Amino acid sequence: MLVIAKGSDEKEAGETSSRANQKVLRNVRARVFEISKARNPASPDPLGVSSNIDPPKSTTLPEEPFESLAQQGKIIEPPFDLMTLAMLIEHSSELGPCIEAMETNIDGFGHRFVPRLKQKIGKDGEIVSGEDPLFEEAAQELAFLKNFFEYATEESFTAFRRKLRRDLELTGNYYFEVLRGQNGGIYGFVHIPSYQVRLGRLDEDPVLVDRKISVINSNLSVEIKTRKEYRRFRRFAQARSIHRGRHHMIEGHKVRWFKQFGDPRILNKNTGEWGDDNTPLEDRAGEIVHGRIYSARSPYGLPRFVGNLLSIFGDRAAEEINYITFRNNNIPSMVVLVSNGQLSQGSINRIEEFVQSQIQGSDNYSKFLLLEGEPYGEEEGEDGGQVKIDIKPLTSDQHKDALFQNYSANNQDKIRRVFRLPPIFVGRADDYSRATADSSRRLADEQIFAPERLEFDELINRTIFPEMGIRYHKFKSNNPNTTDSAALVKVLAGAEKTGGMTPRIARQVIQEILSQELPEFPEDFPADWPFSLTMAEAVKNKADPAEPGQQVTAIKTLKALGILDDDMESLEIEEDDAIETVVKKLEGSIRLAEIMWEKKKKGLE
Repeated sequence: MLVIAKGSDEKEAGETSSRANQKVLRNVRARVFEISKARNPASPDPLGVSSNIDPPKSTTLPEEPFESLAQQGKIIEPPFDLMTLAMLIEHSSELGPCIEAMETNIDGFGHRFVPRLKQKIGKDGEIVSGEDPLFEEAAQELAFLKNFFEYATEESFTAFRRKLRRDLELTGNYYFEVLRGQNGGIYGFVHIPSYQVRLGRLDEDPVLVDRKISVINSNLSVEIKTRKEYRRFRRFAQARSIHRGRHHMIEGHKVRWFKQFGDPRILNKNTGEWGDDNTPLEDRAGEIVHGRIYSARSPYGLPRFVGNLLSIFGDRAAEEINYITFRNNNIPSMVVLVSNGQLSQGSINRIEEFVQSQIQGSDNYSKFLLLEGEPYGEEEGEDGGQVKIDIKPLTSDQHKDALFQNYSANNQDKIRRVFRLPPIFVGRADDYSRATADSSRRLADEQIFAPERLEFDELINRTIFPEMGIRYHKFKSNNPNTTDSAALVKVLAGAEKTGGMTPRIARQVIQEILSQELPEFPEDFPADWPFSLTMAEAVKNKADPAEPGQQVTAIKTLKALGILDDDMESLEIEEDDAIETVVKKLEGSIRLAEIMWEKKKKGLE
């Protein structure tokens, strides 16, 4: 129904027809009322005023799929936009070096597999495996681990770990999918960018699961056992975005669902609903491992620098102001002053043309510019005065350096201190000496990098290895060599004098320094005897009675046995020896002790 209201201006009959029509049109107001043709008798309240009627829900997709899932209560929104956090490294000159330092020093040195069993070494130096089947299984397991981790990821496992570390430091979270074969065994790992994943809500009801754990027996053997426990799991949703220029968009609103690692239930990867054994294999969701920097207020992790976002934005703003100042040249290099007159239009045009076309290049060094001025309009009978043109340089007033230097330096220090990194790790070594640099490296490795490596090792050893059935080895991340050679020499020398240094202890020290496993000692070799006691036992009654204290050094002993010649170098360790030299001397001493022991046994036989 259309209702038209007429205004009073239509009653003016004396006006012309066109003017009357215009006034009428301005005062005509139309309103349309929709009249229903038929009313459903089952719906007595078409306006939905009654509280007993549930309003219909729209099935249209919003602009972003995560928004729809959040409205349905299936996922939890992160406290900060993950894409923005992931892009902060592109807008900060200090954040990038800090994250690179964390990547390199935590996950950039590779890994090794430490055996749990003590291997037996025969007289010929070979590993004795036929006598005990455990050692044969351990050797096979070690070969399997090396082959598995060589091809478990698309890139090298070190590069895979560095991706996880970058995600963790930028967004506070990292994710990787655990691939399983049809037999249920772990097949490999796939990295998932952290900004693409959202957390589902934690299950209200716990699920009874069979958890595999590694149990160490009294004889130091390891077994994989299963214990029942109740656990609450959550689902994960991933939406992959495509990037075009500086913008990003969601591709096709497609969402892929995952379940938490260790959840025995079957989840449909397309719908996010729980299924059963009838769910096709190709529609079953994979498993995700979620790591995070703990936050007390959110199931998501938060990056370390979240409290210094203003420092990051402020440092960026200062750099942009300096860039704009540099490009726009806010203060010109000179100014033309005109007194008691004005420049003619021709002079203005000539200056503009000269600046644009002739001001650059060494060939224009001797060129000059002619300026003409004219006085202001003179009154009849009055002298307008003399026009004065002066060119004043302003180079002394121009900015000689960037603005906000102290502000920017303070912001960069704040960002670096969030990661607790010494300045040398981000390339600032102006005030460092060798002693201070070594101290910074050791302190950073002890307080920052080593605990992070241990946390990842615990994840592999407690979560992944039991599911793989690994019993005889542990995963251990390699660490850089931060040992102080002078301090090591003093410790070894003091332990040797007091009888506290044994070949096994020396071997363990060398293993930690080199970050690699060394072969075990031969069978029946007293690896736990002090080295000085072994030497004294080997040369018993060979000392010169006239020598004070009847003390015989290791060099004299070896010479007496005919192992060393008089012209060979001494094995004494000097305080200024490099760490590599100390390691070589220790290895040589241990090997010589083994040779002496073998010769002594042959002499007794």
